[in-house]
Amino acid sequence: MKNNSEIPIQQILSKVKHLEIRARKLVQDTLSSEYHSVFKGRGIELHEVRNYYPEDDVRDIDWNVTARMNEPYVKTYIEERQLTVLFAVDISSSCYFGRKKSKREIMAEISALLGFASFFNNDRSGLILFSEDIEKFIPPAKNYSHLLRIIRDVWYYEAKNRGTNLNRSFSSIYHLLKKKAIIFILSDFIDTGYEKPLLGLSNRHEVIPIVIHDTLEEEIKFSIPHFIHKLKLPVLLEFEDIEAGQIKTIEYQKFHKTEIQKIKKYYRDIFKKYGLAYTEVDESTDYFKKIELLLRRRMKKR
Repeated sequence: MKNNSEIPIQQILSKVKHLEIRARKLVQDTLSSEYHSVFKGRGIELHEVRNYYPEDDVRDIDWNVTARMNEPYVKTYIEERQLTVLFAVDISSSCYFGRKKSKREIMAEISALLGFASFFNNDRSGLILFSEDIEKFIPPAKNYSHLLRIIRDVWYYEAKNRGTNLNRSFSSIYHLLKKKAIIFILSDFIDTGYEKPLLGLSNRHEVIPIVIHDTLEEEIKFSIPHFIHKLKLPVLLEFEDIEAGQIKTIEYQKFHKTEIQKIKKYYRDIFKKYGLAYTEVDESTDYFKKIELLLRRRMKKR
């Protein structure tokens, strides 16, 4: 495979332009305003302290000045108008799986959609690619060529490691990013044991998980159980674990019940526990609509 930096720019542009044509109207007419209202900051710089008015937010009261002056004073801020958006994208081997499109291709398209939203709002966007740990980091910037570079790398960057380690990857992201950012995590979340570092990330940043599935991963459950019931015998599946680079044989029922469902319950419980807005998409999903609905839900909560 070519190094991703050697991919012809016209090939990148053709994919990006196709997505931009599809996404521009949605982003500009609908998603852009939702995006900005959802993530509008309370401010990053103290502007002045002035007398309190009834319509002011009591959370902005400066209690030290209030005590000294014997009347309420509030802090006012210069509004943060530029956001920092990071796309943390899983590029482990399991993300190459897919019937119509690979999970990674769907991740690239969603990253492009949200990347255009950040670009249209004059926000900075950056990229973190991870597998067993961070593989590549593109610091945030705000220009069109930078956005093309992000989309190119989500699509084509060749991972150095096959496996997934969300615990290590999330810990590394936490130590890498010191300033608050909006982090879209795009992954199939086929892993466990990452609860603690995800909590750390969500305490410092706005974390939005986007879980990518493929229906083929579960579709077999509709045909095989009937076969199992009729024969009263265990059904064995032989498959290639592309992350481990091994051929494995497993009992179907054990695989389905203890792996797929357990993993889904694990991440859903964690996201709910930490109050994270998230969405799940697959190759049959209208993910434009899913992202729009996700941001609308966030706006209602704020």
